[in-house]
Amino acid sequence: MTQRDFKLEFDSIVKETIAPILKELGFRKNGNNFYRDLGSIGQAFNVQQSQWNSKSDKTFVFNLGLIDKEINKEVYERELPKFPKEYDCDIRIRMGSLMNKGDRWYDLNKRTNIDKLKSQVKTEIETYALPFFEKYGDPNKWIEFFKWKYEPLTGPIAKYLIISKYENKKSADKFWNTHYNEALIPKPQVTEIHTKGGEVIKDESEPTVNKQWVKTIEEFAEKKNIQLKIRPTTMHKSNGGVSSNSDSNKNNKNGSWWSKLWS
Repeated sequence: MTQRDFKLEFDSIVKETIAPILKELGFRKNGNNFYRDLGSIGQAFNVQQSQWNSKSDKTFVFNLGLIDKEINKEVYERELPKFPKEYDCDIRIRMGSLMNKGDRWYDLNKRTNIDKLKSQVKTEIETYALPFFEKYGDPNKWIEFFKWKYEPLTGPIAKYLIISKYENKKSADKFWNTHYNEALIPKPQVTEIHTKGGEVIKDESEPTVNKQWVKTIEEFAEKKNIQLKIRPTTMHKSNGGVSSNSDSNKNNKNGSWWSKLWS
């Protein structure tokens, strides 16, 4: 029996199945990454291989991304790369989330029928990824993401700017206040390692407040003229259950009174 070369088979899936579908829509290819420029926005598609891949088997997953060039420049304070990748995007999502399956990994091993896998990949990209790119080629619809039960991955600053630009500043300011109050509540730092066998190994540290991030939130609020309000419930949780009668409405122009407690 001829030994199968799974690297070649994986490459053939990218080149012979995925690339033709996306190139027909105007996506350019760079390795396992695809990008489509739509003027003020961009769209990205990535084929991510598992870090646990070996010669005897490969698993891979699809990542999708959306970029608002104006917002991206403000967040990262730089021009976009000539060929933006999915990880450069303002909004990032796994294709499996569009299928209500969370992570949808594809397996390529000695038990895999390569032709059936190619057919499955083609069908699922056409069924889920292409409608996603078509619908959300209109950035006015990106607000929908923040009403989903499981939101796509979006950085807080990018999320604020998207809400402000495509909904209104009032809603964006409300989001930033919510984010600020959540940042003030001590939380444990959790790291996760996902093994190839599906096991999740977690490591958790003592609850702390990320003071540097709180400072960043306050500085951004000052820049965008956002009035930060510390809620009574936040005070209660942050003081270990001890309530406070202090005024919770604080403008951050001269630095948060809360941050002075740490000095």
